[in-house]
Amino acid sequence: MNEPQTRPRDAEDDHPLDFATALIARAESTALRKIERTRLRLLASIARALMSGVERTDLKVADVTGDAGLAHGTFYRYFADMRAALDALIEEFSNFVQQKIAGARDGETGSRARVHGATLLYARLFGRNAGLMRCLIGLSGEATSFARSYQRLNSDWYGRVATAIAKKRGQETSRHDFVPAAYALGGMIDEFLAQIYLRKDPALLHLHDQEEKIAELLTDLWCFGAYGAPPSE
Repeated sequence: MNEPQTRPRDAEDDHPLDFATALIARAESTALRKIERTRLRLLASIARALMSGVERTDLKVADVTGDAGLAHGTFYRYFADMRAALDALIEEFSNFVQQKIAGARDGETGSRARVHGATLLYARLFGRNAGLMRCLIGLSGEATSFARSYQRLNSDWYGRVATAIAKKRGQETSRHDFVPAAYALGGMIDEFLAQIYLRKDPALLHLHDQEEKIAELLTDLWCFGAYGAPPSE
């Protein structure tokens, strides 16, 4: 009798890129208090709704608690209203993305391997969490405490990118000169991925499931924009 076949494990088994799955994994941790596990279940339910295509303005408490298997009133023990819950979710998601990207350490700083690894990971995060990315982009443009927090995170991130570019070009004392380039290159990547995963531009639909091709293209553009030529691996 043949042994049953099992699916090979991959990196996402233990470190999921789907944020709702990551929240549920945390909610199942016995190391957390019940109050925190319940909060995570509610956030995961909102995340699933957004990722299924529900607009943030159409979210309903009854649907969220029903999906989470909780009583309607439980929601209000944790959040004043849906907007408060949404702000909490998107702030956690923003930190999740930042931490994932910061952990991409393939190759030396500034090398093509490092740029490619981070770009591929970001493309995967964007694609697997398209509904959340849509919400994140929308909320980041509003005059809220979350938007200000997100801008600070972006500023810190692009500052580190500018430092890496300056170091690779042998101009470490000119770090601030490369901040605009870091913002421009980051904006290029965000817009390109939004065209594929959010707006679903017909001219780019063939790339929807081609994460490696997306990463290769964006890595080449990034390296030429940042360094003027592809850096060594």
